[in-house]
Amino acid sequence: MIRLFACLSLFFFLVPVTYVRGPVPPANISQYIELEPVVLDSQDPTRTVAGRLAFLGGWKVTSDNPAFGGISSMLALPDKRFLMLSDNGTLVGFTLDETRNLAIRPFIAPLPDGPEKPNEFARQNWDSESLLHNPETGQFWVGYEHQHSIWRYGPSFARKEAAHYPKAMKKWPENGGAEAMIRLPDGRFLVFSESAPYAKGGYQALIFDDDPADPTSEPVLFGHQPPKGYKLTDAALIDDKSVLMLHRRFTPLDGVSAIVSIGQLADFKPGKVARSIPIATLKPPLKVDNMEALAVTKEGDEVIVWLASDDNFSAFQESLFFKFRLLKGKKAVTKSIRKGQNEKAGASPGFSTLESD
Repeated sequence: MIRLFACLSLFFFLVPVTYVRGPVPPANISQYIELEPVVLDSQDPTRTVAGRLAFLGGWKVTSDNPAFGGISSMLALPDKRFLMLSDNGTLVGFTLDETRNLAIRPFIAPLPDGPEKPNEFARQNWDSESLLHNPETGQFWVGYEHQHSIWRYGPSFARKEAAHYPKAMKKWPENGGAEAMIRLPDGRFLVFSESAPYAKGGYQALIFDDDPADPTSEPVLFGHQPPKGYKLTDAALIDDKSVLMLHRRFTPLDGVSAIVSIGQLADFKPGKVARSIPIATLKPPLKVDNMEALAVTKEGDEVIVWLASDDNFSAFQESLFFKFRLLKGKKAVTKSIRKGQNEKAGASPGFSTLESD
Protein backbone atom coordinates (compact mmCIF):
# COMPACT_ATOMS: atom_id res chain seq x y z
CA MET A 1 0.00 0.00 0.00
CA ILE A 2 2.86 2.40 0.85
CA ARG A 3 4.51 1.66 -2.50
CA LEU A 4 1.20 2.27 -4.31
CA PHE A 5 0.75 5.60 -2.55
CA ALA A 6 4.29 6.66 -3.45
CA CYS A 7 3.71 5.76 -7.12
CA LEU A 8 0.44 7.72 -7.20
CA SER A 9 2.15 10.74 -5.60
CA LEU A 10 4.96 10.62 -8.15
CA PHE A 11 2.34 10.41 -10.93
CA PHE A 12 0.68 13.63 -9.80
CA PHE A 13 4.04 15.43 -9.59
CA LEU A 14 5.32 14.37 -13.01
CA VAL A 15 2.26 13.98 -15.22
CA PRO A 16 0.31 17.11 -16.26
CA VAL A 17 -3.21 16.67 -14.94
CA THR A 18 -5.25 19.78 -15.67
CA TYR A 19 -8.12 19.08 -13.30
CA VAL A 20 -5.90 19.28 -10.20
CA ARG A 21 -4.52 22.74 -11.06
CA GLY A 22 -6.14 25.78 -9.57
CA PRO A 23 -6.23 29.27 -11.09
CA VAL A 24 -2.85 30.95 -11.49
CA PRO A 25 -2.65 33.92 -9.11
CA PRO A 26 -2.06 37.31 -10.74
CA ALA A 27 1.52 38.53 -10.85
CA ASN A 28 2.48 41.11 -8.24
CA ILE A 29 3.39 44.19 -10.25
CA SER A 30 3.51 46.58 -7.30
CA GLN A 31 5.56 49.70 -7.96
CA TYR A 32 5.78 50.67 -4.28
CA ILE A 33 9.26 51.06 -2.77
CA GLU A 34 9.74 51.66 0.96
CA LEU A 35 12.75 53.28 2.61
CA GLU A 36 13.41 52.46 6.26
CA PRO A 37 16.16 54.57 7.89
CA VAL A 38 19.14 52.73 9.37
CA VAL A 39 22.21 53.85 11.31
CA LEU A 40 25.80 53.04 10.47
CA ASP A 41 26.37 51.15 13.72
CA SER A 42 23.38 49.91 15.71
CA GLN A 43 25.63 49.26 18.72
CA ASP A 44 26.72 52.89 18.70
CA PRO A 45 24.37 55.17 16.75
CA THR A 46 26.71 58.14 17.34
CA ARG A 47 29.40 56.56 15.16
CA THR A 48 29.43 58.37 11.82
CA VAL A 49 32.86 57.92 10.25
CA ALA A 50 34.57 55.00 8.57
CA GLY A 51 37.93 55.81 7.04
CA ARG A 52 37.42 58.73 4.69
CA LEU A 53 33.68 58.16 4.51
CA ALA A 54 31.39 60.28 6.69
CA PHE A 55 27.95 58.70 7.06
CA LEU A 56 25.12 61.05 6.00
CA GLY A 57 22.22 58.61 5.87
CA GLY A 58 21.17 55.06 5.21
CA TRP A 59 18.05 53.10 4.34
CA LYS A 60 16.82 49.55 4.09
CA VAL A 61 15.00 49.36 0.74
CA THR A 62 12.06 46.98 0.32
CA SER A 63 9.20 46.28 -2.05
CA ASP A 64 6.51 43.61 -2.23
CA ASN A 65 7.23 43.23 -5.95
CA PRO A 66 9.07 39.86 -6.23
CA ALA A 67 11.27 41.23 -9.02
CA PHE A 68 12.82 43.71 -6.58
CA GLY A 69 16.21 42.85 -5.10
CA GLY A 70 19.63 41.71 -6.24
CA ILE A 71 20.91 45.28 -6.79
CA SER A 72 24.23 45.02 -8.65
CA SER A 73 24.82 48.54 -10.00
CA MET A 74 23.26 51.99 -9.93
CA LEU A 75 23.32 55.46 -11.44
CA ALA A 76 22.82 58.77 -9.65
CA LEU A 77 20.92 61.05 -12.03
CA PRO A 78 20.08 64.75 -11.57
CA ASP A 79 17.70 65.89 -8.82
CA LYS A 80 18.44 62.85 -6.62
CA ARG A 81 16.92 60.44 -9.11
CA PHE A 82 18.44 56.97 -8.76
CA LEU A 83 18.38 54.12 -11.24
CA MET A 84 19.38 50.71 -9.90
CA LEU A 85 19.88 47.53 -11.88
CA SER A 86 19.20 44.08 -10.47
CA ASP A 87 21.14 41.01 -11.52
CA ASN A 88 17.84 39.54 -12.76
CA GLY A 89 17.48 42.19 -15.44
CA THR A 90 15.14 44.48 -13.49
CA LEU A 91 15.39 48.26 -13.36
CA VAL A 92 14.47 50.04 -10.11
CA GLY A 93 14.06 53.80 -10.12
CA PHE A 94 13.00 56.48 -7.64
CA THR A 95 13.66 60.02 -6.49
CA LEU A 96 15.10 60.20 -2.98
CA ASP A 97 13.37 62.43 -0.45
CA GLU A 98 15.89 62.39 2.38
CA THR A 99 13.82 64.57 4.70
CA ARG A 100 10.79 62.30 4.68
CA ASN A 101 12.62 59.02 3.89
CA LEU A 102 10.49 58.46 0.82
CA ALA A 103 11.05 56.97 -2.61
CA ILE A 104 9.17 59.37 -4.90
CA ARG A 105 7.94 58.35 -8.37
CA PRO A 106 9.15 54.76 -8.00
CA PHE A 107 9.09 52.15 -10.72
CA ILE A 108 10.15 48.52 -11.10
CA ALA A 109 10.37 47.18 -14.65
CA PRO A 110 12.36 44.62 -16.67
CA LEU A 111 14.97 45.54 -19.27
CA PRO A 112 13.45 45.55 -22.77
CA ASP A 113 15.83 42.88 -24.04
CA GLY A 114 18.85 40.86 -22.98
CA PRO A 115 21.04 37.84 -23.75
CA GLU A 116 18.09 35.47 -23.31
CA LYS A 117 14.38 35.96 -23.75
CA PRO A 118 12.56 36.56 -20.45
CA ASN A 119 11.18 33.43 -18.82
CA GLU A 120 10.82 31.87 -15.40
CA PHE A 121 14.60 31.46 -15.24
CA ALA A 122 15.33 35.12 -16.05
CA ARG A 123 17.55 35.53 -13.00
CA GLN A 124 19.99 33.03 -14.44
CA ASN A 125 19.78 34.29 -18.03
CA TRP A 126 19.85 38.03 -17.41
CA ASP A 127 22.73 38.36 -14.97
CA SER A 128 23.14 42.12 -15.46
CA GLU A 129 26.03 43.37 -13.33
CA SER A 130 27.17 46.81 -14.54
CA LEU A 131 25.46 49.95 -15.79
CA LEU A 132 26.56 53.15 -17.55
CA HIS A 133 24.77 56.23 -18.87
CA ASN A 134 25.73 58.96 -21.34
CA PRO A 135 23.72 62.05 -20.32
CA GLU A 136 24.48 63.74 -23.65
CA THR A 137 22.84 61.04 -25.78
CA GLY A 138 20.59 59.44 -23.14
CA GLN A 139 21.98 55.99 -24.01
CA PHE A 140 22.68 53.24 -21.47
CA TRP A 141 25.14 50.34 -21.43
CA VAL A 142 24.70 47.12 -19.46
CA GLY A 143 27.34 44.47 -18.81
CA TYR A 144 26.19 40.84 -18.45
CA GLU A 145 27.70 37.76 -16.83
CA HIS A 146 27.20 34.11 -17.85
CA GLN A 147 26.72 35.13 -21.49
CA HIS A 148 29.50 37.70 -21.31
CA SER A 149 28.43 40.70 -23.34
CA ILE A 150 27.89 44.45 -23.43
CA TRP A 151 24.52 45.80 -24.55
CA ARG A 152 23.54 49.35 -25.46
CA TYR A 153 20.01 50.67 -24.98
CA GLY A 154 18.33 53.82 -26.26
CA PRO A 155 17.12 56.74 -24.12
CA SER A 156 14.72 55.70 -21.35
CA PHE A 157 15.63 52.08 -22.12
CA ALA A 158 13.06 52.20 -24.92
CA ARG A 159 14.84 49.54 -26.97
CA LYS A 160 18.04 47.61 -27.47
CA GLU A 161 20.37 49.32 -29.95
CA ALA A 162 23.40 47.01 -30.08
CA ALA A 163 25.03 44.00 -28.39
CA HIS A 164 28.57 42.68 -28.43
CA TYR A 165 30.06 39.40 -27.20
CA PRO A 166 33.80 40.28 -27.20
CA LYS A 167 36.23 37.44 -27.83
CA ALA A 168 38.35 38.71 -24.93
CA MET A 169 35.46 37.96 -22.54
CA LYS A 170 34.58 34.46 -23.77
CA LYS A 171 36.81 32.60 -21.30
CA TRP A 172 35.92 34.71 -18.29
CA PRO A 173 34.47 32.65 -15.40
CA GLU A 174 30.72 32.22 -15.63
CA ASN A 175 30.19 34.28 -12.47
CA GLY A 176 33.19 36.53 -12.98
CA GLY A 177 32.16 38.73 -15.88
CA ALA A 178 31.62 42.46 -16.45
CA GLU A 179 31.21 43.38 -12.79
CA ALA A 180 32.11 47.06 -13.24
CA MET A 181 32.22 49.48 -16.14
CA ILE A 182 33.29 53.13 -16.44
CA ARG A 183 33.46 55.63 -19.29
CA LEU A 184 36.58 57.78 -19.29
CA PRO A 185 36.53 61.53 -20.00
CA ASP A 186 38.14 60.89 -23.40
CA GLY A 187 35.29 58.56 -24.42
CA ARG A 188 37.00 55.22 -23.85
CA PHE A 189 35.29 52.48 -21.84
CA LEU A 190 36.81 50.24 -19.15
CA VAL A 191 35.18 46.89 -18.38
CA PHE A 192 36.37 44.97 -15.30
CA SER A 193 36.11 41.23 -14.76
CA GLU A 194 35.38 40.18 -11.21
CA SER A 195 37.52 37.03 -11.21
CA ALA A 196 39.17 36.26 -14.58
CA PRO A 197 42.88 35.90 -13.63
CA TYR A 198 45.40 38.21 -15.29
CA ALA A 199 48.78 36.67 -16.08
CA LYS A 200 50.70 39.55 -14.49
CA GLY A 201 48.59 39.57 -11.31
CA GLY A 202 45.11 40.49 -10.23
CA TYR A 203 42.18 40.18 -12.61
CA GLN A 204 41.48 41.05 -16.22
CA ALA A 205 40.03 44.32 -17.43
CA LEU A 206 39.48 45.68 -20.93
CA ILE A 207 39.97 49.06 -22.58
CA PHE A 208 37.60 49.85 -25.47
CA ASP A 209 38.61 52.83 -27.60
CA ASP A 210 35.03 53.15 -28.80
CA ASP A 211 31.55 51.80 -28.02
CA PRO A 212 31.92 48.37 -26.32
CA ALA A 213 28.47 47.34 -27.57
CA ASP A 214 29.59 47.74 -31.18
CA PRO A 215 30.31 44.23 -32.55
CA THR A 216 33.35 45.59 -34.42
CA SER A 217 34.95 47.02 -31.28
CA GLU A 218 38.00 45.07 -30.09
CA PRO A 219 39.50 45.86 -26.66
CA VAL A 220 43.01 45.70 -25.25
CA LEU A 221 43.82 43.92 -22.00
CA PHE A 222 45.16 45.15 -18.67
CA GLY A 223 44.91 44.04 -15.05
CA HIS A 224 43.46 45.38 -11.82
CA GLN A 225 44.55 44.28 -8.35
CA PRO A 226 41.89 44.56 -5.60
CA PRO A 227 42.77 44.60 -1.89
CA LYS A 228 43.86 41.15 -0.71
CA GLY A 229 40.97 38.74 -0.38
CA TYR A 230 38.44 41.09 -2.00
CA LYS A 231 36.71 41.21 -5.40
CA LEU A 232 35.72 44.32 -7.34
CA THR A 233 31.96 44.89 -7.58
CA ASP A 234 31.58 48.43 -8.99
CA ALA A 235 33.44 51.61 -9.91
CA ALA A 236 32.56 55.26 -10.58
CA LEU A 237 34.53 58.33 -11.62
CA ILE A 238 35.32 60.95 -8.98
CA ASP A 239 36.75 63.41 -11.50
CA ASP A 240 38.84 63.33 -14.68
CA LYS A 241 41.83 61.84 -12.83
CA SER A 242 40.54 59.41 -10.23
CA VAL A 243 38.00 56.63 -9.76
CA LEU A 244 36.25 55.24 -6.70
CA MET A 245 36.18 51.43 -6.52
CA LEU A 246 34.00 49.13 -4.41
CA HIS A 247 35.16 45.67 -3.29
CA ARG A 248 33.46 42.96 -1.25
CA ARG A 249 34.46 39.82 0.63
CA PHE A 250 32.68 37.00 2.42
CA THR A 251 34.28 34.37 4.64
CA PRO A 252 32.53 31.95 7.01
CA LEU A 253 34.72 33.22 9.85
CA ASP A 254 34.47 36.99 9.34
CA GLY A 255 31.20 37.23 7.44
CA VAL A 256 30.68 39.98 4.87
CA SER A 257 32.74 43.14 4.51
CA ALA A 258 33.49 45.82 1.92
CA ILE A 259 36.38 48.11 1.04
CA VAL A 260 36.14 51.42 -0.83
CA SER A 261 39.33 52.47 -2.59
CA ILE A 262 40.59 55.20 -4.91
CA GLY A 263 42.45 54.49 -8.15
CA GLN A 264 44.18 56.83 -10.58
CA LEU A 265 43.03 56.75 -14.20
CA ALA A 266 46.61 57.19 -15.35
CA ASP A 267 47.35 53.70 -13.99
CA PHE A 268 44.84 51.99 -16.28
CA LYS A 269 47.21 51.18 -19.13
CA PRO A 270 47.36 48.27 -21.60
CA GLY A 271 49.46 45.40 -20.27
CA LYS A 272 49.82 46.94 -16.79
CA VAL A 273 48.31 46.05 -13.42
CA ALA A 274 46.43 48.94 -11.80
CA ARG A 275 46.14 49.16 -8.03
CA SER A 276 43.94 51.33 -5.87
CA ILE A 277 44.40 52.62 -2.34
CA PRO A 278 41.82 51.62 0.31
CA ILE A 279 40.19 54.58 2.04
CA ALA A 280 37.45 52.89 4.10
CA THR A 281 36.43 49.47 5.37
CA LEU A 282 32.87 48.47 6.21
CA LYS A 283 32.58 45.40 8.42
CA PRO A 284 30.64 44.41 11.54
CA PRO A 285 29.61 45.97 13.83
CA LEU A 286 29.00 48.49 11.04
CA LYS A 287 25.88 47.97 8.95
CA VAL A 288 27.03 46.08 5.86
CA ASP A 289 25.79 43.46 3.43
CA ASN A 290 26.80 42.23 -0.01
CA MET A 291 27.86 45.67 -1.28
CA GLU A 292 27.74 45.72 -5.08
CA ALA A 293 26.59 49.13 -6.30
CA LEU A 294 28.39 52.48 -6.25
CA ALA A 295 27.63 55.99 -7.51
CA VAL A 296 29.29 59.39 -7.05
CA THR A 297 27.67 62.84 -7.06
CA LYS A 298 28.65 66.36 -6.02
CA GLU A 299 27.01 68.69 -3.50
CA GLY A 300 28.84 71.98 -3.89
CA ASP A 301 32.52 71.15 -3.43
CA GLU A 302 31.75 67.93 -1.58
CA VAL A 303 32.04 64.48 -3.18
CA ILE A 304 29.07 62.30 -2.21
CA VAL A 305 29.40 58.51 -2.29
CA TRP A 306 26.36 56.26 -2.62
CA LEU A 307 26.51 52.52 -1.92
CA ALA A 308 23.89 49.80 -2.29
CA SER A 309 23.82 46.08 -1.56
CA ASP A 310 22.67 42.95 -3.38
CA ASP A 311 20.40 40.87 -1.14
CA ASN A 312 20.61 37.86 -3.49
CA PHE A 313 16.79 37.63 -3.18
CA SER A 314 17.40 36.07 0.23
CA ALA A 315 15.29 36.57 3.34
CA PHE A 316 18.52 36.56 5.35
CA GLN A 317 20.02 39.57 3.54
CA GLU A 318 19.01 43.18 2.98
CA SER A 319 18.96 45.77 0.21
CA LEU A 320 20.84 48.62 1.86
CA PHE A 321 21.31 52.13 0.44
CA PHE A 322 23.92 54.43 2.00
CA LYS A 323 24.98 58.04 1.57
CA PHE A 324 28.48 59.18 2.58
CA ARG A 325 30.61 62.27 2.19
CA LEU A 326 34.17 61.68 0.98
CA LEU A 327 36.47 63.30 3.50
CA LYS A 328 39.45 65.22 2.21
CA GLY A 329 43.08 64.72 3.15
CA LYS A 330 46.22 63.18 1.79
CA LYS A 331 46.77 60.82 4.69
CA ALA A 332 43.63 59.98 6.57
CA VAL A 333 43.54 58.19 9.88
CA THR A 334 40.14 56.62 10.48
CA LYS A 335 38.34 58.23 13.34
CA SER A 336 35.26 57.19 15.22
CA ILE A 337 33.08 60.05 16.38
CA ARG A 338 31.59 59.07 19.70
CA LYS A 339 29.52 61.62 21.58
CA GLY A 340 31.52 64.50 20.16
CA GLN A 341 34.96 63.00 20.95
CA ASN A 342 37.33 61.69 18.28
CA GLU A 343 39.11 58.41 18.94
CA LYS A 344 41.87 56.77 16.95
CA ALA A 345 40.67 54.19 14.39
CA GLY A 346 42.06 50.82 15.52
CA ALA A 347 40.55 51.37 18.99
CA SER A 348 37.11 50.25 17.86
CA PRO A 349 36.10 47.16 15.85
CA GLY A 350 35.24 47.87 12.25
CA PHE A 351 37.79 50.68 11.78
CA SER A 352 41.39 50.69 10.68
CA THR A 353 44.14 53.16 9.82
CA LEU A 354 44.13 53.68 6.07
CA GLU A 355 46.33 55.58 3.66
CA SER A 356 44.43 57.69 1.17
CA ASP A 357 45.48 59.05 -2.19
